[in-house]
Amino acid sequence: MAPVVLILVLSARVVSTDPVGYGVPFWPFANGSDRVEHRVMDQVTSIARALRRLDEVPSAVAAEGVEVLEARVGVGTMWMRVRVHVPDGTRCREVSVLGDGAQVNSRRVDC
Repeated sequence: MAPVVLILVLSARVVSTDPVGYGVPFWPFANGSDRVEHRVMDQVTSIARALRRLDEVPSAVAAEGVEVLEARVGVGTMWMRVRVHVPDGTRCREVSVLGDGAQVNSRRVDC
C-alpha cells in the first residue's frame, strides 16, 4: 500500500507543476490562475485548429489579446512563445502546432 501512496503523491506533485499542460486544471491541482491560463490556452488551441494556414496563427492569437513574444513557422509546423496574464501575475507557454492544427501542445516556461 505504501508504494501506491508514494506514487500518487509524486504524481500529484508533478501534475501540480503544470496542471494546464497535463490537462487537469481543477482542484486540488490547480488554482484560479491555472483556470484562467487553461481558458486562454483553450482559445489558442481553437484558433490553431480553425485556421488553414499556420502562419496566420500568431496574429490571430494576438488579435484575441494573447501576447505573442516569439513565433516561428516551418513546413507543417508552427512554434510560438506566448505570455498570459493571470490573477497572480503573468505566465509564459511554448505552443507547438503540427500539420493542420490537429495536434496542439504547450508547456509552461519561464517568462
